[in-house]
Formats: sequence, structure tokens, C-alpha cells
Amino acid sequence: MPGRKWIVLAVLFATRAAIGFQFQSIGSAANLLMADLGIGYSEVGMLLGAYMLPGVLVAFPAGLLGSRGREKTLGIVGLVLMAVSGLALVYSGDLAFALAARTVGGVGGTIVGLVATKMVADWFDAREMVLAMSILQMSWPFGAMIALPIQTWIAHSLGWQAVMASGAICSVAALLAFAMIPRAAQSIQAEAAGPGRLPRAALIPVVISGAIWGAMNLACVLFFSYAPLLMVAQGSSPTVAASLTSLSIWFTIIAIPAGGYLVHRAGRPITAIIACSLIAACALMLFVENFHPTIACLIFGVAIGPMSGAILSMPARVLEPADRSMGFGLFYTCFYVLMAAGPTVAGSLQDAWGSPSAALVASAALLASMVPLVLLFLAVAKRCDFAQPSPEAKLRAVS
Repeated sequence: MPGRKWIVLAVLFATRAAIGFQFQSIGSAANLLMADLGIGYSEVGMLLGAYMLPGVLVAFPAGLLGSRGREKTLGIVGLVLMAVSGLALVYSGDLAFALAARTVGGVGGTIVGLVATKMVADWFDAREMVLAMSILQMSWPFGAMIALPIQTWIAHSLGWQAVMASGAICSVAALLAFAMIPRAAQSIQAEAAGPGRLPRAALIPVVISGAIWGAMNLACVLFFSYAPLLMVAQGSSPTVAASLTSLSIWFTIIAIPAGGYLVHRAGRPITAIIACSLIAACALMLFVENFHPTIACLIFGVAIGPMSGAILSMPARVLEPADRSMGFGLFYTCFYVLMAAGPTVAGSLQDAWGSPSAALVASAALLASMVPLVLLFLAVAKRCDFAQPSPEAKLRAVS
């Protein structure tokens, strides 16, 4: 059934959106949490970070487990952990318990995100991979976006406990849909072949692609965090600064599927990554120099979109189906390491320079660094024996 894979993609979209929905629950109920638990903004930040940090330690072991068993079972375990986390947060009476519950949810979210990406790689061929990955990538911010108004209303109507419960309910709903996904033919063939071992030749390309993914996402986080501060320092009002940054985020969200479709039609994901990363880096530098900041901000948002699906499709170019679970585990480990360490380094640069422009210059440098990394990926992949081992692998490598 040709349309089955798109139904699967819709379910995976909803499943990954549940991660964004649960992540946003702390931000939506922050004021009520602070009043009830007696915590401050730094503790709220700890609760936000606790959801992301487990990825550094969990991503690769999760990929290893996925290579030795059914990734669908692993995804169900991840969704159960997310549901347990939401329910536990309902009964949180102090910060320590809330941090523990939040960490459990982060472990589950890491597993679900990894499994969803791997399953998309199994269901779609090379010609459709970029478009499918672009749609999947949009799911997390979509979940966070719809969570903000819904959870804010719930918080003011029913209290912060109901907000945490909503994250659990969303996870359970995603679990019920996810459990009905059939297995992809590639996944069945990979299991029949036995547990995969990540080839040494694939190690470097996967690490490079993970670094590229981490660099792009870290650049976005730094921009969305420090752009309003820089605009205020340059004379804009806080409201205007926040509104323009928010508009840029919306442009990015729209550009992810639209750009993915264009890259899919053009069939040149590597070219798209190089061109868009340079455009985004230049836009950031113009923004720092206060040269038409509105236009520069919007150009940055548009340029980021087409890269997402193209980067997510890179590991699948060099991984056999049996190796994908472990390979994507390594890919996401590199991503989480950069996301965990990057903001601290950027904050140190800002303190040293005494200006929020330091973090934005660092963001532009990260985007520019993607160009040599992409070229290195191509050079290493071409030298690998697995690049053209069979007609099927050749088809997967085309793009």
C-alpha cells in the first residue's frame, strides 16, 4: 500500500510532537510552579535542562538496544517513561522529586526521538528521505507551539498539576497510535540478518553528521536566546525584540517542510546545506551589525528550514538498515553533547565580551563551520567501502 508510509509518518509526527508538548509543560506553568514549590528562575531552568541532558548518556545505549531488538518496543518503553514522568510531576512536592521525574521524561523523550528518526529512515527511500525527515523535524516545535496556549489555559483553569497530567495524557495517546505502526520491510530484513555492528568506516561520517546537526541546532538556540537581548541593547523595545524573534521562529517552522519539499524536488541536499548555512551565517552577521535587522532576522529564519531534513538524511546515506539504530544513537549523542556544552561556552564568551553579540557571532561561526564539515563528510563517505557495496546501497547514496 503506497500511502502506508505517509500514514506511518503522520503517527511518528504526532509521537515526536508529544515530546515537544511535554517539554513545554514546565514553561507553561512556570509561575505557578515557582509559587507552589518555592523555587526561582534558576530552578525552573534546571527543570528545563533536566529534560535534555539525559540524551548525552542515553542516546547511544538506546541505539545499541535498538540494534539488538525491535525498535518499536524501545519506542513504546520511551513513551511509557514519558507518561510516568508526567504523572510523577503531578505529585511533585519539592524540587528534587520534580527533577527526578523530569529526568525520567527526558530519557523517554530521547529514546522516542531516536526511534522515530530511525523508523523514517527505514520507511522512506533516498528520493523521499529529505522531505520525510523535514516533516518529522517540524513535529517537535509544533508540539511545543500548540502546548503553549493549551497548557496556559489549563494552568489558569485547573492548576499546574493538570498541565503535567496533560503531558502524560498526550504521551499515552501517542503510545496507542505508535503501537499500531507496522514494521518496515527494511527493519524486518535487518533483524533477520542479525544484530548490526557499526562499521568502523561509518563511524567518522556519522560523527561528522551528528556534529553538523548539533551545530545547526545550537546556532538556532543561541539566536533565539540572545537576539532579543542584542536588539534591546541596540535600542529596540523588549516587545519589538521578542516579536521579531518570534516571527523568525515562525518563518523557520514554515521553511522546514517547504524547504524540505524544494530540496526533495531538486535532489541536492548537500548543496542545500552548504548554501543555506552560508546565507544564515551572513544574515546573522548583518543582524549583529544592526544592518536592516528585521530583514536579516527573517532571512535567517528562512535559511535554516531547508537544512533540517537534508542533515537528518545524512547518516542514512552511509548506514545499512541493520546498523541504523546504533548509528543514529551515535548521531544523537554528538548532537546532545554540543547542545549541553554549547550554551555554557557561549555564555562565557558573552561575559568576556560584555555583549550579547558574542553569542550571535559564535552562532554565525557554527553555521559557517558546517561547510567544511559537509565537505569532509562527502570526502570520507566516498573513500568508504560501504559507499557502493550493492545496487541497493548505491540507490540510497544518490542525492
